Amino acid sequence: MAAIPVSSEYPLRSAQEHIPMCIKHDLNIDMTCEDCDEFICSQCAKTDHKDHDWKTIPTAGSLRRRELKKTLSKVKEKDIAEIDEKIKKASKQREGNKKCCDSEVSKLQKHYDAIVSKLDEIKKNLETKLVENLERKNAEVSNKKLDLEQKRDHIKDLVEFLEDKHGTMSDYSLIDNLRDLTNLVSNTDSDIERGDHSVRYRRGDISEGSLDSIMGQTFDLDDFSVTETDSFQYGDECLDVLEAIDEDTCLEVCVTGKGDVYVTDFYNHDIVRLSPSGSASTVFNTAPLLPAGICQSTEGGLLVTLIDNDTEPFHSDSKSRRVLSHVTLTGDVVREYEYQEDGQTRLFTVPRRVKQNGNTDICVENRTGEYTGELVILSSSGFLKSVYHGQKLTFDPSDVVFDSHCNIIVTDYLNSQIHLLSPDGEFMKYLLTENEVKHPYSMSLYQSTLWVGDNQGLIKVFQLNTTQL
Repeated sequence: MAAIPVSSEYPLRSAQEHIPMCIKHDLNIDMTCEDCDEFICSQCAKTDHKDHDWKTIPTAGSLRRRELKKTLSKVKEKDIAEIDEKIKKASKQREGNKKCCDSEVSKLQKHYDAIVSKLDEIKKNLETKLVENLERKNAEVSNKKLDLEQKRDHIKDLVEFLEDKHGTMSDYSLIDNLRDLTNLVSNTDSDIERGDHSVRYRRGDISEGSLDSIMGQTFDLDDFSVTETDSFQYGDECLDVLEAIDEDTCLEVCVTGKGDVYVTDFYNHDIVRLSPSGSASTVFNTAPLLPAGICQSTEGGLLVTLIDNDTEPFHSDSKSRRVLSHVTLTGDVVREYEYQEDGQTRLFTVPRRVKQNGNTDICVENRTGEYTGELVILSSSGFLKSVYHGQKLTFDPSDVVFDSHCNIIVTDYLNSQIHLLSPDGEFMKYLLTENEVKHPYSMSLYQSTLWVGDNQGLIKVFQLNTTQL
């Protein structure tokens, strides 16, 4: 069988190939360095590679031949199958991008229908931005898909060549071809996820403002990015709470706008104020309910999540209390949030952390199980706006912050991700994944500085970039 050239980068080697000379020492290449994955001469083995794992070519070739069937079987049965899956994923992603684009255009159209026909030109300009992004993203996905298909075909050709010719190959050629095969297989990673359709449409309010403002705007999710700027260790245990007071200082407490520090004492049912000197004084008691989360209310006072200690946490009954309470700094109740508008359906299973957005919406981390949860988004009047359940079968929120545009940033502890949501609670993108954070448990955002604490005392500091607005 004739050798089939696959590319200039990974050509199929001849079954019998001339063994070159070492350029540095003018000796025959008769060794292979396993650490450096390259052919060397005996002098190289004594000098530059003296501490490396090197073998003679016949010895290495013999070892490779023993494992050849297993190696090729793995490539055929696993590696090529994985490439095929990525190719299928690329195809599905194109369809998903189209659906996503259509959904965004549909939102645009619905909002457009409420506006006079004079806005038609603005509408077309916004649609163009959406479609252009679709074409650009799908062009990128198509290129990645084509690249994967070509690499798969190259691998198949090389595998077939090795199966047919390995018995007549020199050891050198066998090793060289196997290295090419390894490089081909290991070089099939294609970041398909970055090909997702990234432009979204956000509707504007119909008001007396300019037509551009009325129609809304497109924004590119690719413009939301974070850059790690620092990291440091703070003990070796889970960091429960972070509160940034400036871009350089982050504490494990709740700080009000006046600089007062309040914390919950869960087991003693107390809300405690910390003085600048570090002394603690009880402000009020929440018994019989246990205080969990706490934050400053934009309307003054505090927001505190409260749960009873008499019923099963995740199996509430008529006697259970799962409450978000707006209280004054002396403990007087201003408002309680416990049920939806029907007065019967509970808002929370086990409410824990609570934060209030700049648009006065209240976000509550609601535990639904030991390792599952959801983010409940309420208006300040108590209206249930939305519930975010994550993007996977399990969602494990542990903290939430907001950027200057009222977008919601929420951790997913179990899946080692941080999600970026719109102010309405609609998923926009993964802001950070397990490549950047491992089990993020607490966060704080000061201007554009994002602090993230994990379950082992590591704090990472990121610069949040939002150039789209």
